[in-house]
Amino acid sequence: MKPTHTSPGSATATSVRLDLTRLDGALPENEVHVWHADLATQEAAIGAYSELLDADEQQRASRFIIAAPRVQFVLSRAFLRIALGQYLGTPPRAVRFRTAEHGKPELATNTDLRFNLSHTAGTTVIAITRGRRVGVDVERIRENLNPIELGDRFFSRKEAEWLRSQPASQRFSAFFACWAAKESYIKAWGEGLSMPLAGFGLIPQGGNTKLELEVYAKPEASRGWSVWQLDLGPALRSAVAVEGEHCSIRMGQWSPQDVVGNLLRSPDSP
Repeated sequence: MKPTHTSPGSATATSVRLDLTRLDGALPENEVHVWHADLATQEAAIGAYSELLDADEQQRASRFIIAAPRVQFVLSRAFLRIALGQYLGTPPRAVRFRTAEHGKPELATNTDLRFNLSHTAGTTVIAITRGRRVGVDVERIRENLNPIELGDRFFSRKEAEWLRSQPASQRFSAFFACWAAKESYIKAWGEGLSMPLAGFGLIPQGGNTKLELEVYAKPEASRGWSVWQLDLGPALRSAVAVEGEHCSIRMGQWSPQDVVGNLLRSPDSP
């Protein structure tokens, strides 16, 4: 199925719409689609998913000594290929990637489609849009670290003070919420750490919430981006950042049953 295009909209996003139910390749220019997947439900089919990867990806997968991260890598890359293939109208095995100047992966074909992927134990998140930079991050909350110490080291002064103000029982989740928001912006920016982590601020809120970005040395740059906190459940913290303000964020949980079977059996897949 070929993807469809519509004209850009003019309304500034005010909420996250949880209405993506089918990966059909339709992506208007003013939308950002965020798909998340529960990897645990797909592990049994990892052999079939592995066939969707190219030789380089399969070689990278073989380098993992521990099974869990290898499975996570294979499923995440297959999910990315299937999703991009639907939006491009291309078989997943035919999707080609290249690496941009600062190491960010992008599509090698001549297309306005932009994407970003993040995964953590058991979960993958992909953000896809047209003609604008995008970044996404997902983190599983862990308690094997010192959130205050790390906040003082990596966060801006305002963020570190906010983290210290949180109840002790919520500091781990607060730390990862802030970290995910900052990572999403850095990944969307696409120029590595040329912008220091302490050079901008994002204070998390609850639920699916638009966050206020502050670029301290260049306040006017703050107006060129939208950053949204995403609610993926109590054990995860996630965020998406996109270039521009006039866009809608739509989110859905990917269910591969309606796509994957046909793709894996398709004689047209290279």
